[in-house]
Amino acid sequence: MIVRKISFPTPLEMVADTKDDNIDVFVKLEDGYSYTVVVVTHQNLITQMNKSKKNFIEAGCPFIIVKELKEDIIKEAIQSYADEDAYWLKLNHLSSEFNIKVLNEMMDKLAE
Repeated sequence: MIVRKISFPTPLEMVADTKDDNIDVFVKLEDGYSYTVVVVTHQNLITQMNKSKKNFIEAGCPFIIVKELKEDIIKEAIQSYADEDAYWLKLNHLSSEFNIKVLNEMMDKLAE
């Protein structure tokens, strides 16, 4: 799927450390759908674990992980998520819409 537009609610110029931070990204695809994703650096994941004094990232909505918060890197990563009819971008975006009832129903269907 073709990515028509990527925008940043917080300008990239405002990111203090492009190798240790995360940012929301708005993505509009050729089919007209818009998605919001969180792009995070691998160093920021370590920073988050250190701040929470845990050896893991707590469960939550998924991230798109990049080496650095630079526009070209973010665009490349998002385009990768938009390949194959935007499967991974849609899954990432819709993950917040799942609830335990929906997941249990899906598991029950698999068990049939």
